[in-house]
Amino acid sequence: MTPAIQSFLVIVREGFEAILIVGAVVTLLIKTGNRERLKPIWLGVVAALVASLALALVFSATIKATPAAAEITEGVTMLLAAVVLFFVSYWLISKVESARWQQFIQSQVSRAMEKGGGSALALVAFLAVFREGAETVLFYQAMILDAPGSGAQLAAGFVAGVAVLALIFAAFYKFGVRIPLRPFFAVTSILLYYMAFVFTGKGIHELQEGHAISETALAIPKIGFLGIYPTVETTLAQVVLLALFAFAIAKTYVFNKSAAEPMAG
Repeated sequence: MTPAIQSFLVIVREGFEAILIVGAVVTLLIKTGNRERLKPIWLGVVAALVASLALALVFSATIKATPAAAEITEGVTMLLAAVVLFFVSYWLISKVESARWQQFIQSQVSRAMEKGGGSALALVAFLAVFREGAETVLFYQAMILDAPGSGAQLAAGFVAGVAVLALIFAAFYKFGVRIPLRPFFAVTSILLYYMAFVFTGKGIHELQEGHAISETALAIPKIGFLGIYPTVETTLAQVVLLALFAFAIAKTYVFNKSAAEPMAG
């Protein structure tokens, strides 16, 4: 997967969720005749975007300030990104059914409305956007470290992703288009798991380069685009991730379904 595609995928996925959550709040306010409460929502969105930009600057400055431990910093960043990607992907898979997603949205909106006032609504918008913004900052930093010199590709993917988000925003708000959540969540979950797998291998490899982790040779080929390296440590970490992925799938589609059937009966 090229840096441009990774960049496009990340910004679309992160931005899409923020649009859905904020959009649910806005739609409810309009339907209930509370259009005057929209201003706090947009203020929360703007504040979150500014906070995300500030976080990106701090993150970048921190990495540049530790050149002596570059490999360790890069390794930790990639592993942290892999962990977040895994949990984001699991969360998406758990919400792949439309009913589960609608339940999540309704709980967020109801909680904000119960608290009342513009500040509660602004906080919902801020947290929805800033959470995605913080994740985006981490993922982009990991992609920059993974592929030095790929700034143009990352920028191209980012711009293309923002353009798609603008179209989604217009379709969602202006024309009331229903977004097909199931295929979107399913496909992006798989792609994000792929990125988590790659970052796990490369993160461990960077820590080995920085002599923070031992390096035990293993008779397997190096496959760069999969983050696979011929060492026991990198392979073990990726095997553990695959096991967790299998468990997440089983929990969502087997265990949860089995638990729900007696309740339905």
